[in-house]
Amino acid sequence: MWTLNFMSLNLSDLNPETIQKLGLQTESQKQNLKVNKTRASKFTKEQVRSHAIKCLAIIAPLSQSERERVLDHALKINGV
Repeated sequence: MWTLNFMSLNLSDLNPETIQKLGLQTESQKQNLKVNKTRASKFTKEQVRSHAIKCLAIIAPLSQSERERVLDHALKINGV
């Protein structure tokens, strides 16, 4: 009967040149890409807050359940 034994190889065992040639990324490189992607947006947190307040001001006269229904519908429409 034949048995197959496979060796496992960890990325930390490879040198940076080999990792680059294989087209792989280390965990630290993946983290750097995530950070760079999140900072690429020009829509600041303050702008998000400002627009959210403006949207809520429009529906302020509605009851909480009515606001929830309107916002749920807006999310549904936005998903299209």
